[in-house]
Amino acid sequence: MRIPQWFVLIWVVGLGVTAIAASVFAYGFVRDRAAELDSVLELPDPPQLGRPAADSSEDTPVPTAETPAASDTTPDAPDTLTATPDSSEAQTAEPESGGQGGGYAPWNDPRRVSVLLLGIDQREGEEGSFPTDTLILFSLDPAAKTAAILSIPRDLWVEYPGLQRTGRINGANIVGDEISYPGGGGPAYAIKAVEKVLGLRVQYYVLINFEVFNQFVDAIGDIEVCPPEPIDDDQYPDGSYGYISIHFDAGCQTLDSERLLQYARTRHSDSDIGRASRQQEVILSVRNRVLSTGGVGALIPEAATLWSSLQANIRTNLTFEEMVSLALTAEGIPSENIRQGQITFEDVELSTTADGEQILVPIPSDIVAKVGRLFSPPE
Repeated sequence: MRIPQWFVLIWVVGLGVTAIAASVFAYGFVRDRAAELDSVLELPDPPQLGRPAADSSEDTPVPTAETPAASDTTPDAPDTLTATPDSSEAQTAEPESGGQGGGYAPWNDPRRVSVLLLGIDQREGEEGSFPTDTLILFSLDPAAKTAAILSIPRDLWVEYPGLQRTGRINGANIVGDEISYPGGGGPAYAIKAVEKVLGLRVQYYVLINFEVFNQFVDAIGDIEVCPPEPIDDDQYPDGSYGYISIHFDAGCQTLDSERLLQYARTRHSDSDIGRASRQQEVILSVRNRVLSTGGVGALIPEAATLWSSLQANIRTNLTFEEMVSLALTAEGIPSENIRQGQITFEDVELSTTADGEQILVPIPSDIVAKVGRLFSPPE
């Protein structure tokens, strides 16, 4: 028996009306229950990352811990030290005052986020690409309120990703600039080299020189450090390819920017491993200094001006607003929840290249195990 077309049409229309009515009923029910729940819990509005709280109209994208790494998201960086061009307006803009963090919100993504700090030995008047004699990985877990700092020795011998060649990890920055690695050149390529060794995802990089370090310390004031033993170095570089002698007494002492840089850079009295420990001490001492002066929020107006003057000495795929958001979150982490670690002689094998240069060959299983312990969530 053939069904008339008019009957089919009526059946389809009736079914559609029924579906619409059911949707309206479900929407009303869910809306009423949500309103009741909201009145009971009194949930606050979620913070907006990367923009002043006083101006929520600005269309600033919200970064996440799952944002692709620097090599996949950012435009090629020039050979000189410059900030990401697309974010220059946000970086130089004067932040609004008032409220916690000067009007900025903490990092609002609960997933782990990692930043690779790269320090280069760039002397006055020099241009080009430089080896990264300092490699420190910062990792923040906003949900667990924990953080970790891992120092990576510059002489670690690695395979350069995507190339049939090996070299020191501190040379990855130069190689990345040479091959114009997509997404940031040298610093983005250094991230890939670090990821390959650690087996850990890294989203952001910050590459700085001595000028950035000195001006930042001058802005916040002298820093206290406490070397356990005297330090003597007769081969400390003087900035003009010569050497000077430096000395530090044992015990706690307050240092200005120049002396603090010497303390963080010296290595001839022990090794790169000892230098890494001093660098982590300086980082935590700087954090304590910032907290003692009122926290990140109290420094934002001056930090914005400092940021503008230092852009020629910084390469990063973070905007100023993102840096402030991370800093606000980091300052809320208790000191006992900040873990410290470094790749030491226990995690490598000492070796020598064909040219007679000493290198550190990583033991992959030991390094991965150390990273797992350092970055694991709290019990």
